[in-house]
Amino acid sequence: MIKYINENELTDILNNNTKLIMVFAKGINCSVCHAVEDRINKTYPNKFNDLDIYYLLVEENPNFRGQHLIFSFPTILLFDRNKEIHRESRIIDFNKMERLINLYYS
Repeated sequence: MIKYINENELTDILNNNTKLIMVFAKGINCSVCHAVEDRINKTYPNKFNDLDIYYLLVEENPNFRGQHLIFSFPTILLFDRNKEIHRESRIIDFNKMERLINLYYS
């Protein structure tokens, strides 16, 4: 599942989370963010159908940005049961992230 949400919805999801989720924090006018989003959309739903992916616009959600120390974007956060287990910012290493997700599901 891929869904655009705001920080209030995401806080509720994180508080009730029982599985691995991905949060993609992106900027509105960020060209790199659009390229990363496109790659996520084409790759992750097919490879990991149990992975919930949430997109968050950083400019519209300043509280989440401050609480999770997001200083640059794109930033991808992986959460397991409300705990951040992995973070990638600016330069995204998709191979590393896929290996981590594979480890989680195996």
